[in-house]
Amino acid sequence: MLMALRIRWLSLPLALLLGATIAIGQQVQPLKPADRSSPRAAIQTFLESGDAFGEYAVKEYLPSPSRAKFDHVELLGARRNQALDLSEVPPAARVKTGYAAANALYEVLNRIPLPSSDQIPDADQIKPVGSAETQKWVIPDTEIALVRAKTGPHSGEFLFSPDTVARAVEFYERVRDLPYVRPVPLKNIHDIISTAGGWMIPYSWIEALPASLRVPIAGQSGWKWIGLTLILAMFVLFLAITYRVTQLGDDRHALKRALGRLAMPVAVLLAMPVVEELALGQLVLVESVGSAVQIAATGITYLASAWLAWRLASVVAEVIIASPRYGAESLDAHIVRGGVRLVGVGAAAALLAVGADRVGIPVYGIVAGLGVGGLALALAAQPTIENLIAGISLVADKAVRVGESCKYGDALGTVEAVGVRSTRIRGFDRTLTNIPNAVLAKMPVISLTRRDQMLIQTVLGLRYETTEKQLRYVLDNLRQLLKGDPRVDPDSARARLVNFGDSSLDVEVFAYVKTTVWTEFLGIREELLLRMMDIIEQAGTAMAFPSQTLYLKRDDGIESIEAKDAEASAHERRGKGTRA
Repeated sequence: MLMALRIRWLSLPLALLLGATIAIGQQVQPLKPADRSSPRAAIQTFLESGDAFGEYAVKEYLPSPSRAKFDHVELLGARRNQALDLSEVPPAARVKTGYAAANALYEVLNRIPLPSSDQIPDADQIKPVGSAETQKWVIPDTEIALVRAKTGPHSGEFLFSPDTVARAVEFYERVRDLPYVRPVPLKNIHDIISTAGGWMIPYSWIEALPASLRVPIAGQSGWKWIGLTLILAMFVLFLAITYRVTQLGDDRHALKRALGRLAMPVAVLLAMPVVEELALGQLVLVESVGSAVQIAATGITYLASAWLAWRLASVVAEVIIASPRYGAESLDAHIVRGGVRLVGVGAAAALLAVGADRVGIPVYGIVAGLGVGGLALALAAQPTIENLIAGISLVADKAVRVGESCKYGDALGTVEAVGVRSTRIRGFDRTLTNIPNAVLAKMPVISLTRRDQMLIQTVLGLRYETTEKQLRYVLDNLRQLLKGDPRVDPDSARARLVNFGDSSLDVEVFAYVKTTVWTEFLGIREELLLRMMDIIEQAGTAMAFPSQTLYLKRDDGIESIEAKDAEASAHERRGKGTRA
């Protein structure tokens, strides 16, 4: 009887203390900043925030979960988690790491005896921030430490140290079998959260599951591992279907091909929020598994974003090139592709850098390494850069264009593509030549397509038996032929005797034809040459061909009388000693 009376008397102050704690949690002003100016204030604020979190969970959320109540629970938990120094945790994992550490520390502080209030340093017992003394306080007989933050949004406040955050679950495992030393609105909150699901999965459903599915494995209940496996399987199946769909299109069109390549990164970006919501918001994965899933989801999201930026650059480039101003294989098109893709690569690199920082990868070290590697890459890519600059100069000078016929060196051909590194020219014999831009820029390139007129220049060799009258007839009629044809530029037309050849009288015909189409020019030239043949035939002469003439006739000698007189005269001059 006496023992029962004592228990009743002891239960009264405990109930009053519990009521006071809950009342404090209910009367907290949402906009009032938390007081963490000292270790005493920090611990008190942390416990009060935890009590408010537990009270709302047990009274409102767990009996009838909803999205609005879940959001409010998240808000209360976030206020409690602000007491943790998460500066050494990757930003992507801070939410899950913070919840796991806060739940564990809350359980620990409720199960171990804390010093009395006057034994915990208050604000007036703490040295100023600029003091040389270490701004740190450790709970007696524990390794739980509070340190004053020097940077960040909570600078100057006392927070649980990064080492304490990292070992919070370890501390909880050590004390989980100890009884509570202070009244709490919700007991075993750490275990409940590791077992419970989100607002779409009521806690009553979880309690109805077989005990084997609620056994924790690596900090998660068994049913959560099954759910995670199903979520990942659906994610992979969705990506596989998306990939198969993208392979059904026609890849021959550059713009359609570029648009098809956007499907996979877009699918990943659409699927990742769903995966995060199901895995982290509904399965409520906690501790290291939840942090790992959060880091993986963040990393995949940024990778997909960078992938999308790179692919989107190709789409933008092809949209620009689709304009009639550009040829699909012209150097202008290649420069547009290269420039836009360079912007895409820059955007992708920026997204990767931000993503790396979010998942805890040291970005500055990577950037420094890229600087050294970039120098080596620039030296290795010197020939490519030389060809690129040469290609730009070819475009700037408009020396070659896709589809034009040109003479390069001693060869003739049609330009098929002007690339960043080389130019492809299809020879008139149908061979394909790839000429580095740096080499092409140094050789004379003659554009045949850009001629405003085309030249007929030939030499007609007439036989030496052609008389002067016949020759004049041929010359006059050739001039009339050229000047009378409307397809020939009359100012340039001429026909002249230019040389006495080895076996012919050479007549040069020179005229410009008013066309730039090669096939049309061939037809005009053929017709004019045939008519020139008619003129020569009408003149009564013919074309000469290489020949040699052997003269067999002997010339008549000097008359004998005249020869004798010349001989006598020569003797007479010699006798007189004179010289002829």
